[in-house]
Amino acid sequence: MMNTIDFIRERSEFMPLWERATTGVRMLRDKLPTELLYFDTIDLQTQKFFELVQKLLALEGMTDFATLVLKPDPFDYFNFHFGKYPGFIHRAENTDDEFFEFLLKDPGGSLADSLGTNSEHYIVMPLSAKWIAFGDRSWGTGVLYGPPDVMECAKSFYPFFIVPPKGFRIDP
Repeated sequence: MMNTIDFIRERSEFMPLWERATTGVRMLRDKLPTELLYFDTIDLQTQKFFELVQKLLALEGMTDFATLVLKPDPFDYFNFHFGKYPGFIHRAENTDDEFFEFLLKDPGGSLADSLGTNSEHYIVMPLSAKWIAFGDRSWGTGVLYGPPDVMECAKSFYPFFIVPPKGFRIDP
């Protein structure tokens, strides 16, 4: 079966997602540590984390979600070198295998720049719901934040939340 997930190629499609993602990261900086759930950034590439995303989407009656890389710079680095944007949309018809395969897809002559390899800061978020997952690989730590029902669902479903490292903060 052919993978139908692809990089976002149009600036007009990427910009609204990027704006929501960067607004979400700014919002996360203002949250108390007790308001967030923490995870290891490598979890993005695990089946259980993918199932968590699916569970949270289902809770809100959604199916589609976006995965974006915010660092390295999507514009001056990724788009400049590859003519596309470091993000994709996983739709209801896509499988978990396609998701994991796409995370390691070569963006064009540079396998080291796959989203799963070269993503210091990444975001996973539904296309229209109110939760967000942010990963900072320099800390090895990610955070999940959403409305109370989302947070309760996540806590009861996902057994791999962690205590953040001492001094952890969400940087720009």
